[in-house]
Amino acid sequence: MLSEQKIVIVEDDPVSRQVLHHLLKPLPSILTQNGAEALDVILNESIDLVLLDIHMPVMGGFEVIERLKNDDKTKDIPIIVITVNHSKEDEIRALDLGAVDFITKPFNAVILQKRVRNQLALKLKSDLLEKHASLDGLTNLLNRRMFDFDLESKWAEGRRLKTNVGLIMFDIDHFKLYNDNYGHSAGDDVLVRVSRALMGALQRKTDRVYRYGGEEFTLIQFDTDVEQLNQTAELLRECVYNLNITHEHSSYGKVSISVGVALIENDNDQSEYSLLLAADEQLYKAKDRGRNCIASITV
Repeated sequence: MLSEQKIVIVEDDPVSRQVLHHLLKPLPSILTQNGAEALDVILNESIDLVLLDIHMPVMGGFEVIERLKNDDKTKDIPIIVITVNHSKEDEIRALDLGAVDFITKPFNAVILQKRVRNQLALKLKSDLLEKHASLDGLTNLLNRRMFDFDLESKWAEGRRLKTNVGLIMFDIDHFKLYNDNYGHSAGDDVLVRVSRALMGALQRKTDRVYRYGGEEFTLIQFDTDVEQLNQTAELLRECVYNLNITHEHSSYGKVSISVGVALIENDNDQSEYSLLLAADEQLYKAKDRGRNCIASITV
């Protein structure tokens, strides 16, 4: 809903800031007085639109646009430039850098409000489309597409920051037998219940669970070590086992998961695909050991 979207107003003149804030009510807005302050807010909040002056102290509007558009986390936030400067060169430059609109002062209040609402509506529609493209339709977990994207980006970030990236892969034990004997509807219910349990067991805000495919799930853990990875893996294994979902065709009598854990340390010159392969190999080792257990490796 538009009323839940956040706007950042970047304006060094206090009177202009308050005017914009008043005109946009009841839409929630955050007031900042220069580009540096605005960037700090935008990088730490979920922002849907930026209203930006061009000529400001500390950091000007052009630099703000460049930084936002060069960051994957913020590149899709629409930016409307509002400035007293009537320079066509500034307008062309702002639009070339990625601003969606350029409004000069004095402006018509009604037209400004409509342009703002139009951009928020487009952002909302874009976010909804992205959400549906990123989520698994049954479990509401992030899907394989997002896993591939996040693994690549987290791996690159880990190399850049010289920090470890770990991967946990887990598979519901004897899931085909469950489907064959209880029916696919019951199987879907297990997938949903297991997914909810996994999400509820996470203790780090940065951890994300993905439905990798079928009955297989993954978790990427950033800035970690093998001890923390194994603790997370054991917590996930326990939370699924403690659901106490009857599975008469499993040696444990109830639904369980096997877990493969892999960590490639930051000084190891390998790729994210090596991490994926290592975790997959450990998953199969856990299955060979009797399932409902963990196998892990540090490479």
